Amino acid sequence: MTTEKLIATDGNRTYSFYLVSKTDALISIDMYNTPYSFIQKDDKWVNHASNKMEMAPHLIEAVLKAL
Repeated sequence: MTTEKLIATDGNRTYSFYLVSKTDALISIDMYNTPYSFIQKDDKWVNHASNKMEMAPHLIEAVLKAL
């Protein structure tokens, strides 16, 4: 896990998160003490089925831009 806090911007809102791991097929982050994992499906990144909470697609895009 990286100790560098990253910032995702979505419109006029900013979200802080930490990158946990990143591979070609899986990205894991920690945002506000909640773990999120995203998998690549077709040409898009989507929520992993194991996520306790689902992140909105536009926020996933903002996270990806911040990486």
